[in-house]
Amino acid sequence: MKTIIALIISALLVACQDPSVPNALAMLAGGDRRLPTLVSRRSLDMDSMVLTFDQEVHVMDCTVDGVDAEVGRPDGQSVVIHSPVRLDVSVASEVFIRVRDARWNSAAFRLQMFGLNARIPELVINEFSSKGTETQPDRIELEVHSSGNLEGLCLMDGTKGNERHSLVLGDIEVERGDYVVVYWDSVPDEAVTRNPDGSRIFHIAGGSDEGLASNNGAFVIYPTASGDGDVIDCLVYTNGEATTWSGFGSAAVEASYKELTASFDWMGEAFNSRNATSTRTVSRRPDRDTDSAGDFYITVTRGETFGRMNTSAEYYPED
Repeated sequence: MKTIIALIISALLVACQDPSVPNALAMLAGGDRRLPTLVSRRSLDMDSMVLTFDQEVHVMDCTVDGVDAEVGRPDGQSVVIHSPVRLDVSVASEVFIRVRDARWNSAAFRLQMFGLNARIPELVINEFSSKGTETQPDRIELEVHSSGNLEGLCLMDGTKGNERHSLVLGDIEVERGDYVVVYWDSVPDEAVTRNPDGSRIFHIAGGSDEGLASNNGAFVIYPTASGDGDVIDCLVYTNGEATTWSGFGSAAVEASYKELTASFDWMGEAFNSRNATSTRTVSRRPDRDTDSAGDFYITVTRGETFGRMNTSAEYYPED
């Protein structure tokens, strides 16, 4: 019996010294049974992505679309996956990864990832109408501030997980001064038109089966089709009349507002859109981009300028 006990102790000591073997003493003692949890994921480019866990992990195996993937920094809370196949910005690739922690608690994750467009232009939300009619439909206008390509950009009516609808933009080359007008729940008559100065207007069907939220809502532009990555631009608006959910009227809009302010993508109070109508649109002030309500104003009646430079005529309610 003493010989058997001695052999067991010897085996445990050897196991503890070998990093490729589970920590036998820890396993016998019980210890931490908490499984690794995936905290965040982010595409780096068209060939790689980074996954971050809540603790240090060791990658046991990883595939992208069923093909073994090379893993950089395989030990640590953040793991870089180098994809064996090129990641499409509009079509998801399936990623499978199995990891373990120091106590050999293991967990497997299966997720979809998109490539990150390396030529994303600078752009802002420039004008919108959420109280549309048949002749003046709900629209969101984006103004392009630098050349690039729109493929894979995602426009949502709320933060990821709080949106009712999202639109992934296609392979469109744009230049500074161009406009993108999204017809949220309708179809435009033309695909591309030009202004007298040569700037182009890309008219895009949003594909939603319902209009924008009339009184309380949010718009967010993400750099990837999955809605991952840093926010490119956003806007939160309210008419200030709702009595529930912090005045936003819905849990989703309240959650979007809290998330955007917590990440400093939006600063301060939501824009007050009470006086907006189908032709009094919410427009951006020239050269203003402070990620706050002060960037915007309500135009005068029939002051909508979708696809053109915003009017300077601002609506002032009568006392």
